Amino acid sequence: MNTKKIIGDSMFLLLKTKSFEKITIEMILNESNVSRSTFYRYFNDKYELMNWCYQAYVDTLLFKVYHGTENWRTTLFLIFQFLSDNHEYFEQASKVQGKNSFADFLYNYSYEFYKNIYLSKTNEKSLTDHARVALEFNCIGGVHIVKGWLKNGRKESVADISEWTFQLIPEMFRKFL
Repeated sequence: MNTKKIIGDSMFLLLKTKSFEKITIEMILNESNVSRSTFYRYFNDKYELMNWCYQAYVDTLLFKVYHGTENWRTTLFLIFQFLSDNHEYFEQASKVQGKNSFADFLYNYSYEFYKNIYLSKTNEKSLTDHARVALEFNCIGGVHIVKGWLKNGRKESVADISEWTFQLIPEMFRKFL
């Protein structure tokens, strides 16, 4: 197993049972059985590690979308299923506030994904003002939906929340997914 994944798995275990604020680098080192220098070889801080735990899984899904072997509707379902299956972790992660928060990461991660798909499919060099505002609105709304869904106990089914989220993507982006 690779070291980065071992460190990520340790964070996953810790954040399922403790608040993010109470988790220290020392706790992560003890859980993963790696040295401080090894931790910092892979991650700048515990915030980056927390977000990597989402990114590592979702990147594998996005690879399939970029290469046309999977559609976005199915991918959204798989992302929400992952969030649901690991809800203890993501409920804690979504409580983190500030610049390095999970919500901030999720917004930027989503924005870059949609922007890159749109630009590659349209052969444009940059987003128009209209596309940028639509994308900003969609991404902040998507983050709000995810946080609320986790906070409120995931009352909506994975199938429903993923489909509703898909339908809320502006058509100018959705048609390329």
